[in-house]
Amino acid sequence: MWTRPSRPRRWGCRLKCVPRSMRSRRDIGVSILKPLSRDTLTKQAADTLRRFILAETVRPGDALPSERELSETLSVSRNIVREALTVLVAEGLIVKKPGSGIFVTDFDLASVTPPIAVSLDYDGRDLAALGEARASVELGAVELMVTRITGAQLVQLEEINRALAEKLQQNRSAVRHDIEFHTVLFEATHNPVLIDLAPLLVEYFRLSVAQSPDVIVRSPKRIADEHQRIIEGLRQRDVTATRRALLAHLDPTRSTPWSKANAE
Repeated sequence: MWTRPSRPRRWGCRLKCVPRSMRSRRDIGVSILKPLSRDTLTKQAADTLRRFILAETVRPGDALPSERELSETLSVSRNIVREALTVLVAEGLIVKKPGSGIFVTDFDLASVTPPIAVSLDYDGRDLAALGEARASVELGAVELMVTRITGAQLVQLEEINRALAEKLQQNRSAVRHDIEFHTVLFEATHNPVLIDLAPLLVEYFRLSVAQSPDVIVRSPKRIADEHQRIIEGLRQRDVTATRRALLAHLDPTRSTPWSKANAE
């Protein structure tokens, strides 16, 4: 018999980054994810931000996104973001100016780089496994999405995608809207077990950002168009078109077994 733990476990996605509509549901699906300690989340967030500062063409005095935006993009709570920023302040990479924002300092790259280990292989196997699990669930649920999605959910998808497109035009991260879009797809199945798997999305995006920190300030422009094709397939109640659009979105390089099977 399932009983709620006396103390909440710290999962990679954490409760605050799960969309609000999902917070009242029992965390059955989360049990398949690896629990992460607060220290681990802080370290991963700090490493991601450090890699972004060192790898991107940021200049002294450039402002980083706000704590709220970083929280949404990194899929962690604002407390974790604050702790990660404190680490970078101590390393001399950034300075926090109350009322003004977070700014890159005029640090000496030669002196900063050696003592800071920047890992390029950040949970790569976990990300690949999560990506396969996510694709398996979403592609396998297409029939349920197509037959059960409501008019209100189609409108919700349109609104989310418009907000996402605006972020892309502003060259800002659209990770939060991407998560919200796919969460609605899960909810469109109206299957409580599948809906409880939505935290998979948050964990997948969190690890994706860790591997490609450039999405902190930009996301691929193709996302909005791909989302729109998924919406059109759902609106037409066309299983084949919806699955084709979703597969093209989840696997743009056509390297997964699903794409290879369709090509044969």
